[in-house]
Amino acid sequence: MMWAMKSAPLGYNVMLNKRWQHISQYKLSPDVDTDALDRLIASVADFFEFPIALVSVLGQKQWFIAKSGLDVDFTSLEDAFCRHVVALRAPLVIEDASQHPDFRDNPLVLAAPHIRFYAGVPLTAGGREVGAVCLIDSRPNTLSDKDLRFLESLSYFISDYIHLIDKQRAGISDGDFAMMIESADVGVWDWEISNDHNVFNQRWCEMLGLESDEVESRSSFWKSLIHSDDFTSVNNAIRRHLAQEDEVLNVEYRMRHAEGHWLWVNTYGRVVANDSAGRPLRLTCVTRDISDKKSAELRERKQVQLLNFMNRAQSVFLHEKDIRHSCELIFDELLHLAESQFGLIGQVQVRSDGEKSLFIHALSNISWSEETNEQYRAYQRGELFFNNLDNLFGHVVTSGHVVLANRPRQHHASRGTPAGHPPLLRFLGLPIKIADETVGMIGLANKEEDYTEEDALFLQPLLDTLGALFYALDVEKSRHHAEQQLRYLAETDVLTKLPNRRAFIERTSAFYSQLKFTFSIAVIDIDYFKSINDQYGHQVGDEVLQEVAFRLSHSLRSDDLVARLGGEEFGICLYDTHDAPTLELLRRAIAETPILTSEGAVHVTVSIGACQVKPRGSAEHWEEDLRRADMALYRAKKEGRNRVRWHMPSKETSFT
Repeated sequence: MMWAMKSAPLGYNVMLNKRWQHISQYKLSPDVDTDALDRLIASVADFFEFPIALVSVLGQKQWFIAKSGLDVDFTSLEDAFCRHVVALRAPLVIEDASQHPDFRDNPLVLAAPHIRFYAGVPLTAGGREVGAVCLIDSRPNTLSDKDLRFLESLSYFISDYIHLIDKQRAGISDGDFAMMIESADVGVWDWEISNDHNVFNQRWCEMLGLESDEVESRSSFWKSLIHSDDFTSVNNAIRRHLAQEDEVLNVEYRMRHAEGHWLWVNTYGRVVANDSAGRPLRLTCVTRDISDKKSAELRERKQVQLLNFMNRAQSVFLHEKDIRHSCELIFDELLHLAESQFGLIGQVQVRSDGEKSLFIHALSNISWSEETNEQYRAYQRGELFFNNLDNLFGHVVTSGHVVLANRPRQHHASRGTPAGHPPLLRFLGLPIKIADETVGMIGLANKEEDYTEEDALFLQPLLDTLGALFYALDVEKSRHHAEQQLRYLAETDVLTKLPNRRAFIERTSAFYSQLKFTFSIAVIDIDYFKSINDQYGHQVGDEVLQEVAFRLSHSLRSDDLVARLGGEEFGICLYDTHDAPTLELLRRAIAETPILTSEGAVHVTVSIGACQVKPRGSAEHWEEDLRRADMALYRAKKEGRNRVRWHMPSKETSFT
C-alpha cells in the first residue's frame, strides 16, 4: 500500500506551535514519567512482530514519549515521518521508503535507523492530532488493512492510557478506569485479582457474540469459554506472568462464540498495579480475534503435512507396488489432518456379475460385535469387500460426487447404521477419480465441527494422488498379467497344457537346489504312438496325448513335476519320499484303462526310463542325468515296452 503525499499546508509552523501548547495542557511533555507506557509500546512491537514501535508527539521537535527498539529520544521535525500523519489526520503506510519519491532522500532512510517500512496512525489528545503511534522496520514490509485498523484502536487506547497516567497523579477512580476500558475500540479485559472481579468492554463481548448482561464478573465464566485443549496453557501463561516469570502475558487460544463455533484469540497484557509487597493487584489485557491468521497458519501446516504423506505414499508404492500398504501408511495421519474420528479408503472393483463393490485398503477399527470383529480381521487379511453400495458411503461411488452430510440421517442416501454402530454425527465422502470414472473413495466421519466444501477442496490433491496410484496399480497389474500370459505361452505346451521342455529344464533346478531329498528324473514314451496316428488319424493322436497328460498330472503330487518334452515323450521329476507315487503306478494308470476317443476306445501303454539323483545344490549335471533316464527308456523299449527301467548299473532300485 502506498499513500500519496500532500504538501504541508501554509502556516504549518504556526499550527505546530499551537499544537505544542495543546500538548502541554495534556502533560505530554518529553520529561513525563512513561515507564509504563514504554512497557506498553514494547508489547505493541512484540504483538505486531516489528523491530521498532514508537509513540511520538510533535512540537519544536519530534519527541518519543514511548519507544521500543530505538535509542534516541527525539529527531528534527523536518525529518519526522509522523508529521505527515498529523498533517493528513489519517493513517500513513509506506511499504518501502527507499522507493518512495517523498521519503527516499530522508536522513532517517539514508542513515540509522534506515527506515524502509513505516506505518503510523494519529495520536489524539483532547480531540486533536498531536502525534502518532507507529511501527517501523529496516526492511520493506506490509501491514494488512485489519492490522492497520487494530493499530488505530491501540492508538485510541494509548491516548486514554496517557490520560490515565495524568489522572493517576491526582488519583483515578474505578469508575474512570472502567470508562476508559469501555471506550477502547479493542477487546479489553481488566481483572481485579484480589476479589476476582473481571470487567470486559463492549468490543470484547461483541467479539464473542455476547450481550453485556450475559457476561459474569467471575473468572470461572470466561474460563468456561476456553477450549478444553487450550485451558491448561492459558492458566499456565497467567500463572507465569503473575509470578513475574514472564514479562508479559501473551497467549493464543480458542474461545467458544455464542453461536457455537470456535474463535482463535490472542490475549496480550501486563500487571498494571501491585500492592506494597509487590503482589499483583490488577491485570489489564487486550484481546483480538486472530481466527483468520490461525486458519491461514493451519492451512499452511496442513498443506505441508498433506504433501509429506502424499510423497511418502508414492514412495512406498513405487518401491513395493503395494497400494494397500501405501493407504495404511497415511491413514492415521489423514484422520488427524481431517480432524475425523474414523474413516476408510476403498477401491472400486467390478465383480463377475458386473456389479461394483468396494475393496477396503484402510479402515478404522470400530468393531462392536463378533461379526464386525471378523470383518476387521478380514480387512487385516486383505479380504474385505463392501458389496452393498445402497447407503451413504456407497452413494459416493454410485454418484461420483462429494457427499457432505453434517446431518447424515437427513441425507436421501442414508439407510441408517447397524445396531451397535458408533453414532454417525457427520460424514464426508470423497470420490477418487481417473478422468470421469470413479475408481475409489475416502470416507471420513465425526469431525467435531461441520465438514465444509473447503475440507473437500483441501484434500483434492490427495484424491488425485490416490487416483494416479490406482491407475498405476491397474497398469502394473495389466503388465504383470501380460508378462504372465507371455511366460505361460512360452513355457506351456498348447495341446496338453503341461509345461514344455524349456519349462521342464528351468524347473528341475528347484529339485537340484534342495539338499533334503533324493529325487528321480523319468522319461515317459507312449508305445507305438505312430501306429495310433496312422490307424486313427492325428485327431485321435492328439486326444491320446491329452488324456495321457491328464492321467500323469493327476497321479502326481503338487510338488512333483510333469512336462511334455516333445512328440509323444513326457518328462517327470518326483521327490523320493515315503508317499511318492511309484513309476509303476503311473505306468498302470495309463495301461489298465483304455482311452476313450472320438473314434472309440484305444488301448495305450507307456515305457518309462528313470534315473535316481542325489542333489548336490547345483543343476550342472542335469543333462547327464536326463541322458541316463533316456538310456533306461531305451532299455525298457528294447525289452518289450510297457515297463519301467532304472539306470542303476549294479542293482535295481526299490522305487519300481
